[in-house]
Amino acid sequence: MIYIEELEKKLNSLNKFNLVFASFFFSLMTLCVKNIDKRIPIYELVFFRSLLSLMITLFIINLKNINPLGNNRPLLILRGVLGTLALICIFYAIRNMPLSISTVVQYTYPIFISIFAGIFINEKITRNLVFALIIGWIGILVILNPAQLSNINVEIKNISIVVAFLGSICTALAYVTVKKLSFTEDVYVIIEYFPLVSFITLLPIVLINWVTPNWNEIVWIFGIGLFTQLGQTFLTIGLKNLPASEASTINYLQVLFGSIWGILFFSEIININFLLGALFVLLGTIISTTKIIKKT
Repeated sequence: MIYIEELEKKLNSLNKFNLVFASFFFSLMTLCVKNIDKRIPIYELVFFRSLLSLMITLFIINLKNINPLGNNRPLLILRGVLGTLALICIFYAIRNMPLSISTVVQYTYPIFISIFAGIFINEKITRNLVFALIIGWIGILVILNPAQLSNINVEIKNISIVVAFLGSICTALAYVTVKKLSFTEDVYVIIEYFPLVSFITLLPIVLINWVTPNWNEIVWIFGIGLFTQLGQTFLTIGLKNLPASEASTINYLQVLFGSIWGILFFSEIININFLLGALFVLLGTIISTTKIIKKT
């Protein structure tokens, strides 16, 4: 118990580095997903990830003697539902798109966060946000236009692109709920509801359509659970201690990490168009998450 509290104090003192670590561990999670054979269904990967994460989180909650049910249960459940949908979409995109491209599309979520902040928490949608949306979409079009994909010998189905953006939208909504919950809930209770909801909702589907993983796949599946748990912990602590503008920009490091893994492990081609498009998306992220003015 004492060691857990001392560790939490050290993690809180890391400030921005919490989000750097989160981006790194999430990128390792995507690497694990990409390495698993397609015969294992996406929902089964999310289920195993949730099971491992839930076991670790409940163990910590028990050590700290925290009420696992939390205070704002409806919002906690909503966070779990959004996180589950986001993870299924993200895993699908990783499996069906180059890792570098799927990561860039996923990281359009800060722009969506700004939009949802204007809708749900009464933050003004400024001209800066409209400008950020335009720049961000230009970046995506630069990366996903057919001529660009043809130059790097990549073919992506439209359904994969749609699912990737749906994952980004669900991620943005999940971030908004996490930020709101961080004022009233313990970090580990927020983390707990994500895998708890995933486990409960996916269990019957997995049992009906069970596919037994081999030992090699089990290693990668364990990596998914471990790295997602580490990433989620560092992310939740980082969001609690930093403004959204700083958090979103630092989180974009996952694009760098994902691109590196794509080049090293999957021989993906990173050309000037990809770099330009990624830069536009990053610029849109920075603009959309700075100088947000609240309505009076």
